[in-house]
Amino acid sequence: MVGNLVTFTELRQRLVDHLDLLSRVAADGDATSTLSIMRREVPGLVAALRELVDEHLPDENGSCAKCRSGPFWRRVPAPCRMLIKVHVALGEVHPEQWTPS
Repeated sequence: MVGNLVTFTELRQRLVDHLDLLSRVAADGDATSTLSIMRREVPGLVAALRELVDEHLPDENGSCAKCRSGPFWRRVPAPCRMLIKVHVALGEVHPEQWTPS
């Protein structure tokens, strides 16, 4: 169990560090470096987001198949919190446009 936690923590930190680097390059890098790095990295970021979105599809009752837990009357309706958070992070919607699930 401890080994899994160490592996998870390390993988998570590597991902956070990588995303921080990409954010710094996008914000502060020169045009040539930024374009080169973003062309290489953005397709992978899009693929990762698509994987998350594909895991959070509504079931036949409109509940997020990934987030649902507990009795059917307390399941999270779609769109789930993960999808809302992604939309907000991308700036496509404002948090006040969504009612909490």
